[in-house]
Amino acid sequence: MDFLTLFNIYYLLWYALPGFLLAIDLQNAITWDHWYDMRFHTNNLETAVAIFIGYFLIITSFYSKLAQKNGKKILIKSRKTSTIYSYAIFLCLFGMLALYIASLPFGSILAAITNSSAARAGIESKGDLGFFTRFTSAATFACYILLGYLSTKNTGQSRFGKLFWFIISFITAFTSFLTKAGRLNIIVFLLGFYQIYVVINKKVPWLTSIVFIFTMSLFLLYGKNFFFSLSAMPDGLDAVIQKFNESIAGGNKESFNFYEFMNNFYYTNFSLDIALTNKNYDLRWFSDIIYGFLSLIPKVLLGGVKSPPSILYYNSVYILGPDDAIGAAVPTGILAFGIYSMSWPGLIIICLIYGWIGGFLQAILNKHLNSIFWMPHFYTIVAQLWSTFMSSDPETFLQGDFMSLISCSFLVLIGCKFYLTKPAPKFNRHKS
Repeated sequence: MDFLTLFNIYYLLWYALPGFLLAIDLQNAITWDHWYDMRFHTNNLETAVAIFIGYFLIITSFYSKLAQKNGKKILIKSRKTSTIYSYAIFLCLFGMLALYIASLPFGSILAAITNSSAARAGIESKGDLGFFTRFTSAATFACYILLGYLSTKNTGQSRFGKLFWFIISFITAFTSFLTKAGRLNIIVFLLGFYQIYVVINKKVPWLTSIVFIFTMSLFLLYGKNFFFSLSAMPDGLDAVIQKFNESIAGGNKESFNFYEFMNNFYYTNFSLDIALTNKNYDLRWFSDIIYGFLSLIPKVLLGGVKSPPSILYYNSVYILGPDDAIGAAVPTGILAFGIYSMSWPGLIIICLIYGWIGGFLQAILNKHLNSIFWMPHFYTIVAQLWSTFMSSDPETFLQGDFMSLISCSFLVLIGCKFYLTKPAPKFNRHKS
């Protein structure tokens, strides 16, 4: 599964399908209560045109000769396998520590899982230590890289050690998802393993694909019931199973509803629509890229100085209103980010840059899939990061994927050597 395939799936979920449902509003497809009082949605033609043009520009830029040519010029040599292996173990341990600290407000990791649904709904507070939740994704990164070691024989590490650390990282990553009570987190995590298999074998396993889709569909259908039943964990496994069965048999509201599930994806269309129709704002001129990096600086280091509000804040106010926007955050998505920045020229610029970066990264990584054993696993992580940016803005992306971005950066720094390949000489044929 290459960059573009993953991009198409995500673009369908965050733009095309929600836009279609908003246009027809089939049987009141939108659960409006989820969006409070959505006063500004106009469902105008300009929004649909922006979605179409954005997709066309990204695809065109992705396949540009400049992106492909420059990407293929870069040659990567992997450093010692022991260095990268030690780094992966460090990330696993760091993820475990972050999970432990983030669970302290609840008393234990088990208690954090038990209260995960309540914490997600805002009923239970994660406290200041909830900040460490963002670092638990280090275990996810480690899990993918360690799988590369586990799947390769001649790496210099013992088979038992590789298996041990892979299992530990998998358990840590999966446990962190349980504490967040998010179905999409688990689905994307498991999708990564599927993607790794497809990248390595260069084919789509149809039987495995059918099983995977069926299993994920069941999880979408009963995922909320599952997380809801975890609140009975202190009473034992039987109590969890009983609560799960009761929530299904009783027609509990936690059961899956397609339109309710799609509420997770409407915000990109709402943001785009408001950015196009609400003229009561000044153009941002891409300043939110700077504000996104400023948001990573702890408030203690800023000495009480507040950084200017980013477009994440203003977009939330435009959509929810000033009262409901307090404590809420509605990301813009890449298309609205471009419009907020420079209107239509901003959308064109950000889509061309975004597509070019994707094509450039894929060209680099594709070249080394067979020469570096951990590259297919790294490829999967980078493809996921690039694809998910379309649903974000700079602050949301840097905050949400901070640990993954840092993990990737340090792996490149400590695990790779880069060279620029010289173009092959051209020979002129002279007529005799």
